[in-house]
Parts: sequence; structure tokens; C-alpha cells
Amino acid sequence: MKLKLLFWLLLVGNVILFGLPRGYFGANATERREPQRLAEQLHPELLSVLPANSEKLASQTRSQAPASAPTTPTAAPAAGEPAAAANAAAPATQLPAAQVAAVTPSCTEVGNFTVADAKRFSEQLASLNLGDRVAQKLTQDVTSHMVYIPPQDGREGAERRIAELRRLGIGDFYVIPDSFPNPALRSGVSLGIFRTEEAAKAYVGQLISRGVRSARIIARRSGAGKQVFQLRDLSPEARTALDNIKSAFPDQEIRACSA
Repeated sequence: MKLKLLFWLLLVGNVILFGLPRGYFGANATERREPQRLAEQLHPELLSVLPANSEKLASQTRSQAPASAPTTPTAAPAAGEPAAAANAAAPATQLPAAQVAAVTPSCTEVGNFTVADAKRFSEQLASLNLGDRVAQKLTQDVTSHMVYIPPQDGREGAERRIAELRRLGIGDFYVIPDSFPNPALRSGVSLGIFRTEEAAKAYVGQLISRGVRSARIIARRSGAGKQVFQLRDLSPEARTALDNIKSAFPDQEIRACSA
């Protein structure tokens, strides 16, 4: 009797398990666990068909377009971008030539003046009120180049060098006297004076090949110097005034500063 009861219970249980997922006994288990699914079901009675040219349909299509789609060919810079980033794409503005000259540091050199002409030029230049932007320099022309051995140990050192030169077969030299204008060369040994630096260098090369390795070159300058004016950071107006002043000195030239 117990076996029959157990058999029927199992049979009824299997039938129930078979029918529940298929909806044979009303709402299935999934619908009972997810009631929101039922609330989301479509209501056919609320649907309506719109014509192709409906304004309502067009507005819905625009509202569903991607937000990132650009509406203009070029996008404006973001509100938080630095001003430099916004201006990077803009073409650079070229300043007029007069403004460039006014802000560009420069150095203009005038002369070589004699002492008398330099005084007259300086007096006329004072009207420009350039202050410390004007510098006056003394220059001397290079007239020749001397090949020499620097002095060391006075007269006794010079005698040792003379003996060494004679041993090497070099006889064209003389000891620079104590009356020489440049005291740094006194008691040195002069090996020759040349008009150009290239000729002096060539002779030094010959001396090296014969064993003389202490020879040097020094430029010899004229005793009478020339006056040179250097003017820095001139405005266009000051440069025009300078040209007018310089016109009274036709032998002089205006050029960029050499140093």
C-alpha cells in the first residue's frame, strides 16, 4: 500500500514539474520571478503609423543622432582650453618692417674718424640723446706681423735662445731691445717681420720643421689710431637722423658692428 502511494506521488510530482515551465498551469515560474517583464510588454493598441514626411518622425531622428557628430566643419575650442592652444591654428601676424626694426636689437658702427672729425661727429650726435647706447672706440690698423720667440729670463734667456737658433742653422734674428715700446716683448727674439699674417704663418711652419717650436706671431699696429662710433638699438627715427648727420662726412661708412 505504501509503495502504491509513493508511486502516485512521484507521478503527480513529475507531471507538475513537466507542466509548470510550459505554462500549462497559468503564469510560468520565470514570469512570477520577473514581474517587470510583464510591465514592459508592447501594447499594440498604442502603436500608430506615421507618414515618411512627418515632422514628428524627423525630430525623433535628429534627437537619436550621435551626440559627437560635428554640426560645423570646424569645432570651437573647449571652454577650458588655454588661449595659446586656441591661437595655435591661427596664422601668425607679420609686423610691419618699421616695428620689427624698432624692437630688434642691433648695433651700427660708423667711421674710422680722425681725432678732429670724431669731435665734430660726436657734437652732432649729441642731439640724438642716445645716452649709453653710444660707445666710442680707438682702433689701429694692422701694418705688419712679427714672428718672435717670447722673452724668458731676461737677457740671459735671450742669449740661450740665440745659441739654440745658431745650432739649428738659423741666423736671421735679432734680440728685441729694452727700449721697445711694448715692454712685454723686451728681451724676446724677433725672427722676421711680414706684411701679411699668411706669410708669417708659412714661416712659422718652416721654423717648426727645423726644430723651433716656440715661435709666435703678433700683429704690429700703426701708431696713429682711428675713432669708431658704435650705436646700439636705434629706433627708425634715430637711424634716419644718423644718416643725415653722416652725410656731412662723405668719407665715412655706416656698417654693422664688427665686434
